[in-house]
Amino acid sequence: MFKNQLLTKCSAVLDPVGKPLPEPNRKVRLIVTIPAKNEEDNIWKTLSALTKQSNGLSSISSEFYEVLVLCNQCTDHTEEYCKLFQNFHSDFPLYIFRTYDPRINNVGMARRVLMDTASHRISPDGLIITTDADTQADSNWLNAYLTLQVKPLDLICGYIHPDLKGLPAEARKKLHQNRNYINLVSRLESQFCPHESDPWPRHSHNSGPNMAIRNSVYQQIGGIPPLSCFEDIALYQKVVGHGFKVHHSFKPKVTTSCRSISRVPGGFGTQIKNWTTSITEEVEGLEKLYERYMAFTEIRECYREPKDELFTSISKRLKLKISNVKFLFQTHPQSSSLIVTLENELKDHLPWNLAHPNKQIHIAIKELEGYFVNFSQTTNSNKSPLISLINSKEHE
Repeated sequence: MFKNQLLTKCSAVLDPVGKPLPEPNRKVRLIVTIPAKNEEDNIWKTLSALTKQSNGLSSISSEFYEVLVLCNQCTDHTEEYCKLFQNFHSDFPLYIFRTYDPRINNVGMARRVLMDTASHRISPDGLIITTDADTQADSNWLNAYLTLQVKPLDLICGYIHPDLKGLPAEARKKLHQNRNYINLVSRLESQFCPHESDPWPRHSHNSGPNMAIRNSVYQQIGGIPPLSCFEDIALYQKVVGHGFKVHHSFKPKVTTSCRSISRVPGGFGTQIKNWTTSITEEVEGLEKLYERYMAFTEIRECYREPKDELFTSISKRLKLKISNVKFLFQTHPQSSSLIVTLENELKDHLPWNLAHPNKQIHIAIKELEGYFVNFSQTTNSNKSPLISLINSKEHE
């Protein structure tokens, strides 16, 4: 049913260009999807990187993968460059679509129809990969995904390296600061909320330039949400919320542009633009993260064995009424779904944010770095780093 619905939807809005799309081949294990809107300055480099894929000894056989590009509402020469590239590389498994359908009016919808098309063409065990038209894959990119494809993983988030060329010094400084912070947060999360499929060390990128989802999982969660922004984050949260296995791997690597002219309001380009100004980023500090992760740990415990003292503790930590906490447990069949909901809702939950206001990012980084120094020292001395953290807070 799902595949039939997708085929009807996709065939109505996508117009094939150039080399015709062949019948699905069961040997295909990966399908790369690339939405492109007015990317004439980047698309050739993006496609060129994909022709250089190898395992270190030989080129990756084209029978194992396909590349689908959607030229969406383009008013420049993106489509012409794609067709020219296809003519120059006749053996490269590139298939081009174009659309001016008004329903395909944002990047989330463009990703949706591409990934739905890929879902119809690949086996349930295959991987649907997302990347961007301003992103260049490392030469081992596809080989890394082929290696990970045989493992029991449902969503693989690859590493994203920013292209710093032309980036102003202030923006470069803030980008490094932001990355330092999110890596520290990821390390803290892995300590409090460990996942067997995603152990530390890991990175913290969950973005469209470098993700791959198992087709069977893509179908079970109902596809990627067709949002105008952060559709990739929404996909990640849907997979996590359903309890599937996520892995943040350093092996599939890409380099993406740091352009400050954002194609999507609120996206990475907007963040880059903000970093060129005097705006200081405010983020969750150590205490706020600590209370949130401890609450999430207790939520998982409560799903295994509900206890009144756990409900009370969760309520106190998150500044929620006990009745609301119990209602959330009743409406979410598993802890992963509830935790994703809380991660989104707490951002605007006034009592929570009044109790734990966000801090300037450099202060939060200092707190986290201090915690891990303390963690190392207390671990070596057989003391609990959590007790030390609590004691330090009580003496402030």
